[in-house]
Amino acid sequence: MSEPGAPEPETTPQRDDEERLERIVWHSLGMELVAHAVGDPAAPPVLLLHGFLDQGRSFLPVARTLAQRFRVILPDHRGHGESGRVGTGGYYHFPDYVLDLDALVRRLRVDAVGLAGHSMGASIAVYYAGAFPERVRGLALLDGVGPTHVDASQAPTYLRRWIHDVELARQRDESPMEDLQRVVARLARTAPHASADLLAEIAPFAVEQRSDGAYQWRFDPLHRTRAPIPFDRARFEPFLRAIDCPTLVVWGERSPFRPADADERVELLADATTYVMAGIGHNLHHERPHELAAVLGGFFGEALAAP
Repeated sequence: MSEPGAPEPETTPQRDDEERLERIVWHSLGMELVAHAVGDPAAPPVLLLHGFLDQGRSFLPVARTLAQRFRVILPDHRGHGESGRVGTGGYYHFPDYVLDLDALVRRLRVDAVGLAGHSMGASIAVYYAGAFPERVRGLALLDGVGPTHVDASQAPTYLRRWIHDVELARQRDESPMEDLQRVVARLARTAPHASADLLAEIAPFAVEQRSDGAYQWRFDPLHRTRAPIPFDRARFEPFLRAIDCPTLVVWGERSPFRPADADERVELLADATTYVMAGIGHNLHHERPHELAAVLGGFFGEALAAP
């Protein structure tokens, strides 16, 4: 797909007063996890996987358009949104997220899905689609094909830093936000081109209210810690090579998270198309939801079409 020109600024997609989100609960290793779904339950399923420190309903402005053609499922990863947090002695690792996703697909009782992931969600999608290629009919990677490679020589430093971070993670008092307007302002820092109306819609899902009336983020503070093992491209590449479905790779033109070797990674995919969203950064679903929904709708319309 070709790179678009500079479109008009977006506003929040119009909501239908009759809109109802289905709440889906499933379990993985005994942990209760939550997703929200919109659209005809009989329509082809498309799962949208959120990124780091985000939550599923941040995709609502995109999902609302896709739901005209698909059943759109918006899971909260463990430790995010309404999903459960690890208990005493637990931590979060990427295989956990893939295990949870597999449990959700089985909970949906479908043979295969359309799968899109943003940032960290894109990495989860790659791991799942590479391990279970028969279960993914179309894959969209939104501003993510894995983090920047870190040389193995840095592993001792990473592990030392992780232990230090974990010791402090739940001792720190996250700066509270006195009202939802302050939440919107915080969200705008990472999505400067997003409309205030859109951020105001998703803000209540991103936070929980404390006993003193102030708001704090819903995610587990353990997510603030650096990973214990640095990202190794060599371990990631076999998953990219194993993906055999049509794949759409979408970048924000100004994204700071595109690895230097991103094009080399994309070339490992069997059937990949790249699309660049002009003039925006990393949070595509916040900054340009109309355009992203149109691109995803066209892609999944073809990828999930009945053979």
